[in-house]
Amino acid sequence: MSGDDTEAVDVDPEMFQRGLDALEAAESSLEQLGEEIHELDTGLTHSDTVALLYGRANSLNKTEIRDAFDTLEDVRSKQTHTLLKRLLADQSAELNLKEADAFLDELDRLTRRYGEGSA
Repeated sequence: MSGDDTEAVDVDPEMFQRGLDALEAAESSLEQLGEEIHELDTGLTHSDTVALLYGRANSLNKTEIRDAFDTLEDVRSKQTHTLLKRLLADQSAELNLKEADAFLDELDRLTRRYGEGSA
């Protein structure tokens, strides 16, 4: 997004509803992922799990394993809105985190104002 975004953009109601549906599906998937990650329990300590994964015949090093655990902890501890914002910014060459946050806030505002079924 450039600094001069004054051009009006027409979004037809069907396109808007598809976007809302996709956002709701992503939110639901992230919530489910968070619940599943929260339920993960190997019965081992964190350092024992890292050592076990490192000892397996795979290409992971200890730093990568620790980074993966850190990412899982981020998913477990963050709100869905934060995860959606990071996902949008990561997948879009046009949106940074601030713009993704503004986009999600605006979609939320429009949904509250016009309702989910009116688009």
